[in-house]
Amino acid sequence: MQQNFEVEEYIQCPQCGYTLPLYVKYTKLVQCESCKSTIFLEDEAVKVWGDSSVLAKEVSILELNQAFSYKNKRYLPIGKIRYSYGRGFWEEWWLIDDQGDAFWLSVDEGDLVLEKQIETPYDSHTFDELSVGSLIDDGWVVTEIGGAKCEGFEGALPKEIKVGSLYKYIHLQGKDALFRTVEISSDKVEVYEGRWISPFDIQKVM
Repeated sequence: MQQNFEVEEYIQCPQCGYTLPLYVKYTKLVQCESCKSTIFLEDEAVKVWGDSSVLAKEVSILELNQAFSYKNKRYLPIGKIRYSYGRGFWEEWWLIDDQGDAFWLSVDEGDLVLEKQIETPYDSHTFDELSVGSLIDDGWVVTEIGGAKCEGFEGALPKEIKVGSLYKYIHLQGKDALFRTVEISSDKVEVYEGRWISPFDIQKVM
C-alpha cells in the first residue's frame, strides 16, 4: 500500500480467513479480495453478509488501493460502487485523503465530481413537485433527475448497500460552481457537495 495511508486495523474474512486491511474505522461493508464475499461490520461483529457481484473490468483512471494526487493533495481509493441508469453506468469511488478525511469521487463518461457528504438540508418530499430547471433555496438549480440501480461494489464502503437496490438521484448546481448530489432511497436522503474536477489534474502516486 501507499505511504502515509495508515491501516486502522486488520480483520479476517469469516468465509475464507483472508486478511483484509481497514483504512477507516467507520467502514461498514468490505468485499473479500479472495473469495468475493460481502462482509458486514457492526460494532465488534464481523459476519458474512452474502455474495458480492463481480464487476466487469472497465478502463478507469482510478484503481483500488492505488493513491493519486489532485492539487497537491493525496487520496487513496478504498472502495467503489457501480450504478446503472438509462444511458449507461457510472461509478462512485470512496476515497480517504492523507489526513483520514473521506470523500466520494463520481466518474461518469469522463466527467468527475469530487464531493463530501454533508448534513442533509432536504427531506424526501422536497423534490416531489420539482423538475429540471427548478430553483430551490439559496440559488440551487435542479439540473438532472433520474433513477439508478446498484450493480455491485468492490473494496470497502462506509454504508450498507444491496445489489439490485433502486434509488432516485437529483443533481443541483449552485453558486461559485458548487455541485450537489441528492440520493433518495426508501428510508433516507443523503446529500453530497463538491465541485467538478478535470481528469487531467489527477496524477498517480508511485
